[in-house]
Amino acid sequence: MGILELPEQQGFVTRVREVASTGAPWHRRLWRCGTLQLARELLDESVAPGIPDGAVQDLRLYAVHALKSDPGLGHQRETLGRAAGAIKPGITTSSHAYVQLSEHVRRMEAAYLSNWADEFERGKAIEVEGAARRIAAHILDAGYHKNSLYTWLGALIKSSDTISAADFLREAAERLAKPERVFTFCVPVTNKIPFAITADTPGWLSSTDTATWKKEHAPSADAIRHQGSFLLEVQARDVNFAADRARNRIADLEAKFQMGARSPMEIASQMWSKDKGKVFAARAVDRTLEVRSFERLGQLHDLELPDYITSALALLQPLRSAASHLAIMSGWSAIESLLVGPDDPDIVAAERFSLIVAASMPRAEMTRLAYSYLNENDDPLAEELRDAPDNLTRARRFQRRLCDNPPLSMKEEVDNLAIARLEPFLIEPAAEVRKITAILTKEFVRFYRKRNLIVHGGKTHSDSLHPLSATMSPLIGAGVDRFVTAGLKFGVRPIALSAIALTNLDYLRPPSATDSGNLLDLMEVGR
Repeated sequence: MGILELPEQQGFVTRVREVASTGAPWHRRLWRCGTLQLARELLDESVAPGIPDGAVQDLRLYAVHALKSDPGLGHQRETLGRAAGAIKPGITTSSHAYVQLSEHVRRMEAAYLSNWADEFERGKAIEVEGAARRIAAHILDAGYHKNSLYTWLGALIKSSDTISAADFLREAAERLAKPERVFTFCVPVTNKIPFAITADTPGWLSSTDTATWKKEHAPSADAIRHQGSFLLEVQARDVNFAADRARNRIADLEAKFQMGARSPMEIASQMWSKDKGKVFAARAVDRTLEVRSFERLGQLHDLELPDYITSALALLQPLRSAASHLAIMSGWSAIESLLVGPDDPDIVAAERFSLIVAASMPRAEMTRLAYSYLNENDDPLAEELRDAPDNLTRARRFQRRLCDNPPLSMKEEVDNLAIARLEPFLIEPAAEVRKITAILTKEFVRFYRKRNLIVHGGKTHSDSLHPLSATMSPLIGAGVDRFVTAGLKFGVRPIALSAIALTNLDYLRPPSATDSGNLLDLMEVGR
């Protein structure tokens, strides 16, 4: 039972759930925000003081293309594209173009998922990957947390009742149309609070009152050592997104508590939810950033590293758990430190880094699929994959099998969807790498713009910052991982690796059943 999909639309629900999963590998995750989020950012940034005209123009081009190509906007796609195209640097919130686009966005926020539901009900084939990415991004941008989306879809899939994909989309639209509700969190303080808790300190609880609050509202939750606490009320659509907003508040308060008193107050690493009666992390938790090349190369024990790697890792550290604005500032600084030369403008780092990530994608996916196959099968191919001396050899052998007949079918739908995404790489590898590079470049330029708004405009509070940092951190980790490998294995620095990958791209040839081609060698030095 669960969610019924037409054959021409098969895989949509599985793919939406995968991009909402915290366990998805970096190359299967969401890469970009939703279409209407781009329009909202165009509105916000076009009237923000100090934004360069070129930045507004670049964002306008990105938004216009997204608006005109999104089926979720129905027959208004061209209209919204024209409205976005009328946004010019120097407009104000009372300008005709600003008001017009604002009205379009307001109407489309209510109609977007219903339009997609209509599209599914027509019964025609859809581009599953594009639909899944656009719809998942829209739901998350609207303030529905990815953990909640993942859990909800899982419950629908296991349900004894059957609904269609269109029914799911309409129910999602109904959920997003409901007003946000208030959620309450109790945040313990682990050392002595340097003021008396009285009627004049609303929101604060003594140690005794904190214990009473927990006993009443979260009796089964884990205990947390404390000497008092404070209560935070936040509005959100679900408790997971509410926890994110509470963490943003905690990050702000932590700075005040640390700098504003002779004896700094220490906030516990966890907090209690009144609404769920359980523990939530008090600091950012869903940013994945992995640089596993040290382990793969057997150099995790080394106490000395090249200075540029040491500096990049230090800058990356806040991406894991610091406040969103600090994560974005540090994340971009790490990218810039690796890829910007003395005479380069800062923005070139976006395209160079995007190429590294895009060039790594097919090899990472082939490797994962190869391991899935050898774990699921006991045949000559599985034996070859199992006996391969390294991951590159393993990925090349699996790639040749993908080019052979009959077409390969895996046991898990997520793996078959991944194979479908790899097909363009096998036919026109250079064109597909350039296409993915262009998509990622737009998002890394967006990351750069947000960093500038934070650094130069003090825009540290925005609901878009945490989703952006959570989306980009796995990609940043993947790119830095490649730089570490090149540096430690070949002595090649990041700018040189970017130049080598760009050159290798011009010499790509498609693989076949008997020839691995050189798609998987894009990041190899001297090949």
